[in-house]
Amino acid sequence: MIVVTVKQKLTMQEEEGCERWLVVIAAFFTQFIICGVTYSLGIFHVVFKDVFYESHFDTSWIGSILLYITALSSVMFRFVTSYWGSRVSVMLGGFLAAAGLALCVVVQELYQLYLAFGLLTGVGFGLACSPSIVAVERIFIHGRYQALSVVVAGIGAGIITFPILIRYLLDYFAWRGTMLILSGIALNLCVCGATMRPRPHDKELRLLPLLSCHPMRHPLFHGMCIANLFWSFGSTVIYMYLPAYALSQGTSFETTTLLVSCVGMASFISRLIFAFMGHNSTLDEVTSVLCSVGLGVVITGICPLLFEHYPGQIGYTLLFGFYSGFWTTFLSQVSRELIGPEYIALGNGYLSFMVALGSLTAGPAAGLLIQEENEFEHAFYLAGACLLWSSIIMVMFKLKRCVAPSRDDYDKLKEKMTDVQKVPLMLEDINSKEKVQMLADEIVVDTVITSV
Repeated sequence: MIVVTVKQKLTMQEEEGCERWLVVIAAFFTQFIICGVTYSLGIFHVVFKDVFYESHFDTSWIGSILLYITALSSVMFRFVTSYWGSRVSVMLGGFLAAAGLALCVVVQELYQLYLAFGLLTGVGFGLACSPSIVAVERIFIHGRYQALSVVVAGIGAGIITFPILIRYLLDYFAWRGTMLILSGIALNLCVCGATMRPRPHDKELRLLPLLSCHPMRHPLFHGMCIANLFWSFGSTVIYMYLPAYALSQGTSFETTTLLVSCVGMASFISRLIFAFMGHNSTLDEVTSVLCSVGLGVVITGICPLLFEHYPGQIGYTLLFGFYSGFWTTFLSQVSRELIGPEYIALGNGYLSFMVALGSLTAGPAAGLLIQEENEFEHAFYLAGACLLWSSIIMVMFKLKRCVAPSRDDYDKLKEKMTDVQKVPLMLEDINSKEKVQMLADEIVVDTVITSV
């Protein structure tokens, strides 16, 4: 089940105040911690491979399970938020994540890391990630976009900060001490969750089926699922094997960790640029083709040339970071334009499963390829091809939306919407009074993160 919230009018006194911005700050640090640890999996991959003397294939399951469980549990455990609220969900997630990281200190075998770092930590992160965003949405009506922009900025800030922090911790405390300190940092999720206490004017809750069959009746939603699968697969390969690829080219471990921070920095700047340009900046046809397809072609073709030298490696990470920052923003906005937020929510389970499936299979598949060829460039060719194909799918749907005529049945809906909003393409192709009524109702749907 997923949570759908219905608007209620608030008094000016209830809407104002600094207390609700404390929830925004708490949600920012929640995303900061979760994404900072999660997207440092490439550094952990190098460390665990050297410590346990295992192959890339065996070691890659640690990060793959972490991403898979995080993505899947964020949806499967939404009932915790539904029944007990965001506060309980985030605090419980912080406790489980801290316990999983703390158990890594005593592991002796690789499979134990699968359970502690992958399974238990992943469940904790999944319980805390989405409910922190839900908490912000529940207390904001006006200024919701600005508040969510601050929260999402925590993703980029975490990717920038944690690789550098982890590298220094490894130098001074070794890997077991690092995991113990990260456990203490993850425990701060409980502090963040404690600020998300229920409020007297919380909006009314209503439950909708998580796996509704309505979105699956339209080929547009199938295309979106495939795009999420390919993007998740390609980006996971790059995040997981970027440090190992740089090390194989003679780059030192200390400078290799900076490459992951460069990805986060470029992604953060990319998100700010397109947020500053406005809601429709990523929907322009020329920008969509150049940034999605154009950069995808460049990243796919030049990775072996750039990785020969460290400046080239920095260039690759900056290109990929800018590309990923644009594409995730582009995907979110195009999804809402083409199928509407209601259908994204109804099909959120399918989308999350595709993201989780891509994360689970990417690391081991690339690990097998690296072992067979004994070269990383083939894995990065595969990753670039997946990213490129996901972009092509969404751009094709975007261009179809540009030329698709709307039906007369939706004139009333268009009058209710602003000039920049459009009737979702799925509603244009499906003639159903029930679906039209869903869009016409004043319903606020919890934010869905299809890919980070």
